[in-house]
Amino acid sequence: MKIKIDKADQVFSKFIRTRDNWTCNRCHRKHENGSQGMHCSHFFGRAKESTRFDPENCDALCFGCHRLWGHGDERDNYKAFKVKQLGQRGFDLLELKSNTPCKKDREWELLIATQLLKNLEKK
Repeated sequence: MKIKIDKADQVFSKFIRTRDNWTCNRCHRKHENGSQGMHCSHFFGRAKESTRFDPENCDALCFGCHRLWGHGDERDNYKAFKVKQLGQRGFDLLELKSNTPCKKDREWELLIATQLLKNLEKK
């Protein structure tokens, strides 16, 4: 099932890629601001509404690394990266949150993502 990308997803994705300085968290390759080659990777997929817009669940990854970590042979390496990034307790809490049902509220998520991006761009 293909998950629809809406305006909240687009703004949140830009926030994550900007937060990570348009640099892949796996291979550390820098991309130009706005590059289509840089993706917002969700460790717990976008279908998990409770973590879809959680910055701790997301990382900037280039297209190739996103394929490897997100859907490929190196999924265990992505988990090890997340545990190192968040600590075991933080990862466990994120996993618990990802499995907790959450009502969809795209207008609210768009407001939050827009403010997060504005705050980054002020720096």
